Amino acid sequence: MSKKAQTTVVLREKELFLVSRAGTASWQIHYKVQSLNKWLRKSTGTTDLKQAKQIAEDFAADTRAAERRGFPVVSKKFKAVAEVVSAKFKDQIKHGTGKKKFADYYRAIDQYLIPFFGNFNVDRITPAVLNEFDIWRYERIGRRLKQSTQNTHNLALNTVFDHAIESGYMTEFLRPKYKNTGEAGEARGFFTHDELIALQQHLQQWMTEGRSQATRDLRELLCLFVAFVASTGVRPGTETKELKWKHIEFIQKPSMRVIHITLPQGKRGSRQLIARNELWPLLDKLRELQAEYQDVTLEKLVERKEDRHIFRMRDGTMPYNLVNAFGDCLKESELDKGDKDGKSRSLYSLRHYYATQRILEGVSFGQLANQMGTSVLMIERHYSHLKPLMIAEQLA
Repeated sequence: MSKKAQTTVVLREKELFLVSRAGTASWQIHYKVQSLNKWLRKSTGTTDLKQAKQIAEDFAADTRAAERRGFPVVSKKFKAVAEVVSAKFKDQIKHGTGKKKFADYYRAIDQYLIPFFGNFNVDRITPAVLNEFDIWRYERIGRRLKQSTQNTHNLALNTVFDHAIESGYMTEFLRPKYKNTGEAGEARGFFTHDELIALQQHLQQWMTEGRSQATRDLRELLCLFVAFVASTGVRPGTETKELKWKHIEFIQKPSMRVIHITLPQGKRGSRQLIARNELWPLLDKLRELQAEYQDVTLEKLVERKEDRHIFRMRDGTMPYNLVNAFGDCLKESELDKGDKDGKSRSLYSLRHYYATQRILEGVSFGQLANQMGTSVLMIERHYSHLKPLMIAEQLA
């Protein structure tokens, strides 16, 4: 604590003082909370020393009683606490030290939690207030969020409460219990092998029909991107955005050379996979797209560990929107929905195609989960569509 002013009145040494500062008429209480090792300051609202002493003693007694009952001795508005947590997440993302999901957390805090809970004291958020938040969120969006999105909101809220408890603004006893009212996320549509071949044939023709060179170049890259995801099972966008030539290596095994890929970022950080052999000619085509590598063999390019992105168009730029281009292609080819499941398809359906084909080939759920960077439980949950009819020939 700072040096005592000349107008300091000691009520209890190293614990409770009354201070009168220049420019302030009323006496101010300075009280040390031993459990937090923090000093609290509070105005008495009076210039009368005798009255101020009584107010200070009452304040100290109330504070000690709150500590004994497990209640916080100092509170904060939710907004003030949440802004600190959000800023930490943003700083970690900016400096590359945080997980990718941290971006989802600070967006949930900024866009949902602070707008609703901001003016509540962080230790006064009850289950009833959480129910009001659920209604407010539903009315704001116009629909019930999926379970996965609500889980993100709940985890972000939990992190704010963690910080509040660590800072002494609330106690664990006051942490409210929250529930997930969302519906389970529906699996995306998948492609059969014949449908994927039909899509790739359509892409070959479609990429020559663009009105501008930029459109044709984008569709050309999309054609290779589709084949890449279908051959590796990577998460499109999440795991391909920062993929560079330096992340690929060729490893000699007893019976063949294999393509080993280290994905620099993904849902759970970096991971590794072994690509299927059909990726060899595909990588060579991606090399040919990039002017600076046209006179370099694929072997030499991989050996050089080039720090350049793999998915670039002929002019060297990164693709601006493969998602929309793929959606347009699906509609034109009338493959935007599956005949078997009737569900809408997206780039992520290519990852589902990869998983489905590997299961039909007899790859175990454990091996597939490791290859795709997910859990066995998620593999079992998402691939229940492999009904007996899909493997009729194997069963027969």
